[in-house]
Amino acid sequence: MKDLNRPERPTAGQVAILGGSAAAREIARRLAGHARLWLPSRDRVTGQTASFGFETWVRGAAGILIAPHPCDIASLALGNRSARRLGLPSLTVMRTAWQAERRDRWVSSRTVAEAVAQIPSGARVLVTLGRSVMPELSAFRHAHAFVRQLNRHDQAFPLRHGRYLFDAPPFTVASEVALMRKYRIDAVLTRNAGGPGGWPKVAAARVLGIPVYMINREASAGGRTVQTVNEAVEWGRAQVWLDV
Repeated sequence: MKDLNRPERPTAGQVAILGGSAAAREIARRLAGHARLWLPSRDRVTGQTASFGFETWVRGAAGILIAPHPCDIASLALGNRSARRLGLPSLTVMRTAWQAERRDRWVSSRTVAEAVAQIPSGARVLVTLGRSVMPELSAFRHAHAFVRQLNRHDQAFPLRHGRYLFDAPPFTVASEVALMRKYRIDAVLTRNAGGPGGWPKVAAARVLGIPVYMINREASAGGRTVQTVNEAVEWGRAQVWLDV
């Protein structure tokens, strides 16, 4: 992780924002000089890398706003753990999870391994879980994994069957339907991130009538959780004694 916006450490008059989501950037913009934003790398780094330096950097802040990508469990844990160790007030910002509708064919799982075990042999699966999940896909020997990556690289594909698909947002339902038809995708493996950005692939699966192997979110181990930027900004202003 690294602070991509402000190299300065937060002070007692500022809130530290552990980012990674679009909401984090909007909160930082609205709190302006009363906040410092720390962002994980674009690849949603592993827990070990993500923990480097953050607790030292955040020491002395008025509080911690925890707002990473909803599926970045390592960063969520890091923010909650740092708040407990340093005795700082904290608030988690977590957008609402997606909900299945009547036409959806979701197969819910708690972990990647559990989801992979439920996928039929020979299936052609669009996988949108991020680069850091690749070691967890080692059991993906019985099906074809088309793993979407947002950043182009030259690494060899490590699984027996499948390939990387390099693409970048924004995605639309039409573009996702076209991709799934092009590669004859008959299942999707993803996490319940919530929000509009990742929804087109889920909607495309509905259009095509194919199943989505949906990995549920882990419950946050922290304290209070809110869903909106407005609630987070109000909390941040209260920590630094701004008019709310």
